Amino acid sequence: MLAWLLALTAGTAQAGELVGRVVGTMDAKVFAGAVVSVRATGSMGGVARTDAQGFFRLPELPAGPYLLDVGLTDGRAFLARLVMRADRKTQYLELDYSRTVPPDDDEDY
Repeated sequence: MLAWLLALTAGTAQAGELVGRVVGTMDAKVFAGAVVSVRATGSMGGVARTDAQGFFRLPELPAGPYLLDVGLTDGRAFLARLVMRADRKTQYLELDYSRTVPPDDDEDY
């Protein structure tokens, strides 16, 4: 696994763009106004706020691994992981809040 990650980030450290959307697929909700903060090892990589349709854009992210801190307007928050690939100019990522919380006892798995 580590070799695969290193191979993805090898070569030129060309910056790419992350385009994403913060949603809750269980109830077909989009999260407008959510704050997405990108953390690289030991530093911040950028911050964006989602628009009315839940989309955000973070330009100029060099290839490599990142943690995404997502803060919703009601105070809930969750983390996601991302590897920006050196061979892609733009990456799309859907951040699904409903996958970060365990289902209630009465919900089907």
